[in-house]
Amino acid sequence: MVDAIIGLSVAYKAFDNLGGFRTLFGVQPDQRAAVFGFGLIHGFGLATKLQALELPKQGLLTNMLSFNVGVEIGQLIALTFMLALILVWRTLPGYRGMSTAANVVIMLAGFLLIGFQLGGLAYGAPA
Repeated sequence: MVDAIIGLSVAYKAFDNLGGFRTLFGVQPDQRAAVFGFGLIHGFGLATKLQALELPKQGLLTNMLSFNVGVEIGQLIALTFMLALILVWRTLPGYRGMSTAANVVIMLAGFLLIGFQLGGLAYGAPA
């Protein structure tokens, strides 16, 4: 179920990027609350994957802390590259149209992830 909610978070953010909340509902959700809530869900998703690894008890705290620090450093590196790419992308003449198309594709991908995960839950397939 957590992975389905992760798909929802992807679709939510793409919808928000497209101005969907302001256009359809006349409101703009609090970005901090959305980031906090979906961040917790993403963390639960990662935690469930770690549980499946059956890590040894010896050195577990050190391993978990090291893993989390590594994940955060990896995210910072990835976000740095993505920010640089987006800053260059925004200078291109067709940026607005490409941005809209990209967000529509991202939203559809989020909905597909939701469907796959819920379908797996409904039919007993491993997610």
